[in-house]
Amino acid sequence: MMIPSIDAGNSRFKCAVADVAGNPKLITNRFGEPFTPSAVFFAPDGEIIVGTEAINAGFVEPSRLVVNWKRAMGTDEPLYTADDGTVYHAMDILAILLKDAKDNIEAKTGQVVNEVVITVPANYTDLQKQQTIDAAQKVGMKVLTLPHEPTAAALGNELYKQSNSTALVYDLGGGTFDVSIVQTKGNVFDIIATGGDPNIGGRDFNDRISEKLLEEFESVNGFRPSEDNHAIFFQEMSQKIEQLKISLSVQAQSQVVLFCQGKQLQMTVTREQFNSWVRDIAEKTIQKTRQVIEDANLDISQIDEIYAVGGGSMMPIVVELLEELICKKISKRCEPHSAAAFGGILSGRLEKQHRGEKYTIGNVVLPAPTTIVHEILSHTIGVLTVNEDNNEVCSEILSKKTPVPSIQTKVFQLGQPNQTEVIIKVLEGEDGKDAGDCLTLGHFELNDLPSRADLIGRIEVTFSLDSNGLLTAKARDIVSGKEEQMQIDYDTKTKQADAA
Repeated sequence: MMIPSIDAGNSRFKCAVADVAGNPKLITNRFGEPFTPSAVFFAPDGEIIVGTEAINAGFVEPSRLVVNWKRAMGTDEPLYTADDGTVYHAMDILAILLKDAKDNIEAKTGQVVNEVVITVPANYTDLQKQQTIDAAQKVGMKVLTLPHEPTAAALGNELYKQSNSTALVYDLGGGTFDVSIVQTKGNVFDIIATGGDPNIGGRDFNDRISEKLLEEFESVNGFRPSEDNHAIFFQEMSQKIEQLKISLSVQAQSQVVLFCQGKQLQMTVTREQFNSWVRDIAEKTIQKTRQVIEDANLDISQIDEIYAVGGGSMMPIVVELLEELICKKISKRCEPHSAAAFGGILSGRLEKQHRGEKYTIGNVVLPAPTTIVHEILSHTIGVLTVNEDNNEVCSEILSKKTPVPSIQTKVFQLGQPNQTEVIIKVLEGEDGKDAGDCLTLGHFELNDLPSRADLIGRIEVTFSLDSNGLLTAKARDIVSGKEEQMQIDYDTKTKQADAA
């Protein structure tokens, strides 16, 4: 049995396994590619195609192609409706991609995959993490652990070998952006602050470049291609944009040539021009990075190293602004593409050690790692209360930066004298934030409570975080001893789709 690590990116899937010495190695797909494009194509005959073949098929029938699915995790947004009426959501797309990865790993290694490590964005919500677990279970894999992507990237870049160091990990993926501050002291590896933006990623840079190229095409040729009528043009433009980003990371200018209905755009794009197009997006990530440094109570001069990972991190404008902020060059030791998948292997070994279980490769039992990792919660979780102005707000129980795993308890009063029942809503949101602007995770219902005229603190709420940062919670009436477990409120599934 083997436990692979999967970096389930919005743009690319990367898979790693451990060798008999415990060292991670990348698993190529059936085409020999080091990654599989995170694309799914639903063929007219019912076949479901994944990866490069899916993208190629999408040139002909783009309406059957699903890409850029990751931001829809945790929502009920339909991404594709099959001919039989089955609705596919992001979790279903993830399940299809995970099934393809599982089949490929088993074919390449000859071993059965029943457990898996899947990296997730540090800013993932409880629901998004749970849907990731559900997607894996749907295709026959139990999730061992869900390491945060910047943490996994830090482990994959072997920051734990840099004793007494403070490093910034900047992770700009295809769909999301994360940044974490990592401190190493001896064999202890502490995440002291984390943040980011789930709505910034490489796709936003691509969208901006696409708009600029369309404007130029229209200026030269007198008409503007549309996705409805010129789908192949947009697929080709997408590929040209990726090539442009790569070219401009190593040279000062690059050529873009596009064709549509006999018309042509031949354009030289300079690095300076490219940077001007996307500077405002890159600056948003720098603002988030600065905020995380402040959250860590650090001065910028205390950052010893920068590790920039994810495909978007290599864009010249990102490198320029990041190095300008930290006043240091990005580490030459940084592995930007596969580090998260590699780090997931060590995360899996650490989780097995935490559970008191052995980590085996075939018949070989690997020794327990000596590294100790301390992860933190990336967002605040609390309950709905009424403040002194009679407004419904979130009252914090688990603050951002709470160590994971963790257990916290807080006692609340009832709202009215002689109250005999109460519904307690569990929210994800900052302390004091308007409840309507928070994410609802679940609720408790306590009924038939003993009536009391005095408003004493009597409702005890306990939140528990497991090693993945997933929440379980209970509420207890101290007076009567009645206790209830949290009921989940975030099920957004409609018609369930089966993975291919």
